[in-house]
Amino acid sequence: MEFSWFTKCQMMASNYAQHWEMALEPDLGDLIQAVSADARTSFTGPQSMRRVAERLTLAADSLAAASDDQAHAADVRREDGRCTEALQYLAAQLASTAASVEAWKQSSASATETGQAPST
Repeated sequence: MEFSWFTKCQMMASNYAQHWEMALEPDLGDLIQAVSADARTSFTGPQSMRRVAERLTLAADSLAAASDDQAHAADVRREDGRCTEALQYLAAQLASTAASVEAWKQSSASATETGQAPST
């Protein structure tokens, strides 16, 4: 599951980097919603989301460092910058969404213990 999420995030960041007319919010936001739905069904969903967020942050840092070390054409620098931006955005969104999923899972567990239906 984590590998799938990480790969999807990397592909989306790469698409964002190469398609300059693409906006972060609608497309990348849809991916976060899909990952969140997956995480709700997994026992380790929130922890997995945090691990993927950490890997994305490392990938963004690595890309930024490599970009700083190399002399690139302006277009390549722009693509690297957009990819770094997308990876950082995805990492931040996954980390914050993990907290929401964790809270949802806890409220669902509490509701199950008391016999109430969990809220969505």
